[in-house]
Amino acid sequence: MGWDGGNRRRKKRYALKNSALRYRKGGLLAFLFPSSAKYLLLNFSETGAHFISREELKPGQRLRLAIEAPSLRGTIHVPARVTWCRRSSEINAYRVGVRFGTLGGRSKVLLKNLLDSAILENIEISTKVYLKEIERL
Repeated sequence: MGWDGGNRRRKKRYALKNSALRYRKGGLLAFLFPSSAKYLLLNFSETGAHFISREELKPGQRLRLAIEAPSLRGTIHVPARVTWCRRSSEINAYRVGVRFGTLGGRSKVLLKNLLDSAILENIEISTKVYLKEIERL
């Protein structure tokens, strides 16, 4: 049975202008792998995120995310696991959904601060806007 297009999220998703992330593969051993390019963070909640990657990621794959946003005073480092990955029909890239792992004290506080400052709710980023933004990164 495939995805029916329904929203199964339990937490509300938010988006922030100019927020981005990089990832490293490998979970706890992520420091052994190079960081990805910087990608726009499309939306996030306290339990997960959605972003676009030029690389296909496999469901179940462990990642270490580094989330950046103008409102942060630092970078949030978050363990995550890929829950889904689909090829985009709009651009030569993949749409990726991840579920966050257990957050440490500082990362938990920074994520809460980021959620508190999320002023743009349920943004849909068009292909044209995404391509313009990614050129700036």
